[in-house]
Amino acid sequence: ISPWNYPFAIPFHEVAMALISGNSVILKTATQTLEVGKALKACIDAGELPQGLFHFLNIPGNIAGDAFIDSGIDKLFFTGSVPVGKQLMKKASEKLFPLSLELGGNDAMIVCDDANLYRAVSGAIWAGYSNAGQSCAGVERIYVDEKIYVSFVTLLKKKLNEMNVGADKNFNVTVGSLTTEKQLDTVKKHVADAREKGASIFTVDNIEKEKQGLFHPLTVIENANNEMLVQNEETFGPVVTVTKFKSVEEAITMANDSSLGLTASVWTKDKTKAHKIAAQLEVGSVMINDHLMSHGLAETPWGGWKESGYGRTHGYLGLEAMTQPRVVIDDIMPGLQKNMWWHPHSKQVYDGLKGGMNFLYSKNLSLRFSGVLNLVKVFLRSFRKD
Repeated sequence: ISPWNYPFAIPFHEVAMALISGNSVILKTATQTLEVGKALKACIDAGELPQGLFHFLNIPGNIAGDAFIDSGIDKLFFTGSVPVGKQLMKKASEKLFPLSLELGGNDAMIVCDDANLYRAVSGAIWAGYSNAGQSCAGVERIYVDEKIYVSFVTLLKKKLNEMNVGADKNFNVTVGSLTTEKQLDTVKKHVADAREKGASIFTVDNIEKEKQGLFHPLTVIENANNEMLVQNEETFGPVVTVTKFKSVEEAITMANDSSLGLTASVWTKDKTKAHKIAAQLEVGSVMINDHLMSHGLAETPWGGWKESGYGRTHGYLGLEAMTQPRVVIDDIMPGLQKNMWWHPHSKQVYDGLKGGMNFLYSKNLSLRFSGVLNLVKVFLRSFRKD
């Protein structure tokens, strides 16, 4: 079951990995992007797969999860909201049905005082505002060292003022429309909540007025705190918060202070410091001096911690997630009549097995020698039928 924000890319890689690993696939795309789902089906059909190996299904989203779980499939991969993911996990728990859940994020970006300021600001704009902010792994919370905070925010606002919002038909618009009215309402609600609770709001309202669409101004929120929705929930719109920190330890604490943990990024010229910070972040992926790009690396596993989901797709871990493990143990000594620890038991069997441990681990040479003799005696009985 795939979402509407990246309606082709997200389901395509999961369908491909499922087919590669030997499965048949049923795909249900978001209702809002049904036509993209049909285009994806046409691409897969062009591969001339065996009949019945791939099915594209169009059913209402409010019944899809239960229908899939009750249908007898082997596993469900779901990308969507946290509330729906929790409902699916509850339903799946009734029969211990396996799920993989990717449920979004409220991703943090940590900018150290030695970061390349221009690249960090440019990266914040890319990761915070591309796709109108509708990226589960997009930047929503930015933490900046207090020594460069003013410079960072000043440059961020300057660059945002050079951008515009509208319906792009001639490659002359920077940020487009949100996808649904419900999502636009959520973004407005989060911004209004932050304003009511004392945040400073900066907006760039360069929206082409004559264009119809679900547009929202590019927004920067300062003086945010954890009482605000924008810090605690996924906003999923062209909005970022910027908060200063005094120490790296404080930045790590603030970044981890979230129920979500999909991705994060660290911006510094010191790679050793970057990796030390990355090792303390409670997320599925950490990018250094970059953001919103690891999903495009087919070899990297994709998934989050905490309420950002359960399980992995992409990479070797993702390929394994499309399978069920089975171990087959060969008979390497077909001439044996019985294993040496099988019945009948006796003191000789006990001494032989204990002797094996003495032979392997004792520091006393005498015990090791007597141990191997007792072990050999027990092993030789494996060839007898009595």
